[in-house]
Amino acid sequence: MKSLCVYCASSTQVDNVYFKAAELLGKLLVQNDFRLIYGGGKMGLMNAVADAVLKVGGEVTGIIPQFMIDEGWNNNDVKLLITKDMHERKMTMSHLADAVVALPGGCGTLDELFEIITWKQLGLFTKPVVILNINNYYDDLLKFLQKAADEKFLRTEHLTMWQVCQNVEDIFTAIADSEKWHTNFRKFAAI
Repeated sequence: MKSLCVYCASSTQVDNVYFKAAELLGKLLVQNDFRLIYGGGKMGLMNAVADAVLKVGGEVTGIIPQFMIDEGWNNNDVKLLITKDMHERKMTMSHLADAVVALPGGCGTLDELFEIITWKQLGLFTKPVVILNINNYYDDLLKFLQKAADEKFLRTEHLTMWQVCQNVEDIFTAIADSEKWHTNFRKFAAI
């Protein structure tokens, strides 16, 4: 069984379209023989995807720093790996992942997504990265990344480090079809 790391929001106030996408991802994740690796929270899309996996008998591992447990933000229904801080959390999630999917989210999700893309650019993470652009949520971010390449802050090769899906149903095909990325691609890290 492979592990899919999902980055997503903890907000409970987002539109229901995002909750439905998280729930569908959880179901499809199990159908495609993946276990879920996520941030270990009990709120928002994080909880929705974890609950959906559990409801269909899948495996879930939450990676969460101790301070979040102290705040009571953890999901007690999942296996938890407790880290000392956010840095260790993100490192642990990446080490356990066979692929990464970013659902819509705020600053935390963007932080995780940009860190994993940076690690991929440097050859430190070579596995598939998928951005779920449900409801066109990431349109402006994708335009920004294209502009970064157009203005030579990124190489055009860097734009192939991730796949973009408009629908949850396309995620597992995108993972399977993801272009191979190797550690020696770090030679492309500099412009």
